Amino acid sequence: MSEFWEMTPYELNLTAEGYWERQKIKQKSDQKQLTYQAYLISRWVWNKDIKIEEILESIDENQQEKKVMTDEQMLNQVKMLNSLFGGEVKENS
Repeated sequence: MSEFWEMTPYELNLTAEGYWERQKIKQKSDQKQLTYQAYLISRWVWNKDIKIEEILESIDENQQEKKVMTDEQMLNQVKMLNSLFGGEVKENS
């Protein structure tokens, strides 16, 4: 904490930017780890043959794009993930 009082504003800004970059990297790693754990659990509990490579690639693509989705695009994404996990699409009339 004593280092804080000796920092220039520029050094403080660099430290803060470095911290946020490390947090982004950690969050990405944590998300992949949680996805992989969910994959293993789904294979063990429901005996489904899910292709983990497709899911992890999808996560990587989504993190790179960072774009706003319309409601229809979001619904299509949910349907795609549902079909990947072996679910059924039921349309309400």
